[in-house]
Amino acid sequence: MKLIYIYDALCGWCYGFTPVITSLREQLGPNVDFEILSGGMFLSANRRPAAAMYNYIKQAHTQVEATTGIKFGEPFLEEYLHTDDIMDSEKPAIALTIFKQYLPEKALAFAHDMQLALNYDGKSLNEDATYRELITKYQLPVDEFLAKMKEDASRYDTVQEFNQVEQWGITGFPAAIFDDGKEYFLIAKGYTPLDKLQEVIKKIRS
Repeated sequence: MKLIYIYDALCGWCYGFTPVITSLREQLGPNVDFEILSGGMFLSANRRPAAAMYNYIKQAHTQVEATTGIKFGEPFLEEYLHTDDIMDSEKPAIALTIFKQYLPEKALAFAHDMQLALNYDGKSLNEDATYRELITKYQLPVDEFLAKMKEDASRYDTVQEFNQVEQWGITGFPAAIFDDGKEYFLIAKGYTPLDKLQEVIKKIRS
């Protein structure tokens, strides 16, 4: 059996949903495999400067906070969202692809670290410096990691991941799939509370 979490590092609702998936994964225990995939929310024509998202996020973040209990930081809301930094899903997705090659079992924690760096600390996920800090925490070879992020092979693997998600027909994030070994079940389409997820999985497994 396997739990598959599909997220995007720049997605506010995913930021609120990652702790739910973390709890679910802990409760399911070691007998259920886990995989996290990047969805690719801000790609090609969808890329835009942070400042262009200010009005939307300024309103939407309160709903995310009220529903999920997660908090957005002032550096993100009042500093980052006034910059021209391009909101682009590719680089954090590549970082996750590479991280999974080193420490797949900690990929969810690393994904949440990227979310916190952006949504709480207001750091750009386009900057190598942001990753340098995050990677150091896991005692990984930082320069080697950053070099891999620039390799065509890493980008190719990440694009394959985006394509896989698209082939499943998943266009909104977050999403979660439960594979019972015979069939794939879409158990979350958008933010879903923990008790709902537990209920659905219980039905699938019974």
